[in-house]
Amino acid sequence: MKTFIILIGLCAVGFAQRPNHHDPRAIIEKVKIYRLTQELDLTTEQAQTFFPKLHELEKIEKDFHEQKLEMLHELKVLVVEDGKEDEIVIIVNEFEDAQQKKMEEHMSKLHDMWMVLTPVQRAKFLIFEDEFHREIREMIKEIKKHRIEKP
Repeated sequence: MKTFIILIGLCAVGFAQRPNHHDPRAIIEKVKIYRLTQELDLTTEQAQTFFPKLHELEKIEKDFHEQKLEMLHELKVLVVEDGKEDEIVIIVNEFEDAQQKKMEEHMSKLHDMWMVLTPVQRAKFLIFEDEFHREIREMIKEIKKHRIEKP
């Protein structure tokens, strides 16, 4: 609960500033880095190695997400326009290849991250990731709920 209040406070500060100068995602990222440093009790040396690897892992996810959206859009167009099955098969195969590549890169980067952390820190990281993403989803729900309630 204390963490939730801190996140809300940081988001409020970010939104109170001039528009377009503070992306809420950047604020969330800063909170995540701060909290991860605290939760994992990272040393300075660990943090200097760990966070670039974490950033690379997140970039792998982001790049795949963008690819996925593009391919799904292409598939929707083909399905709506009764596209040729050959074209659909090509895009589906590209999607499978991209997903396989993402999974391999993800596991490789995760193993690189593990080399920096102790087994206990690894466990704490996995737990943190799950809980942090859940908290963010809950915050988004609350924000949407409050926007709907206000005319």
